[in-house]
Amino acid sequence: MLKFLLILSLIVYVFYKIGSFFFRAGAAAQELKGYKQQQQRKTPQAKKNKVNGGDYVDYEEVK
Repeated sequence: MLKFLLILSLIVYVFYKIGSFFFRAGAAAQELKGYKQQQQRKTPQAKKNKVNGGDYVDYEEVK
């Protein structure tokens, strides 16, 4: 009986460690995916806000 409990607890521990490894790998992949999407969203906005030209206003010094 003791041998059975020891083996069972060892199996549960191994599954716990393997599961936490895959969970961390999945979370890191999701974080990387979110970072890439965020970068893709910033790129078009930066191009829209870029000024290519416009009306020229003369500068006059005020005394």
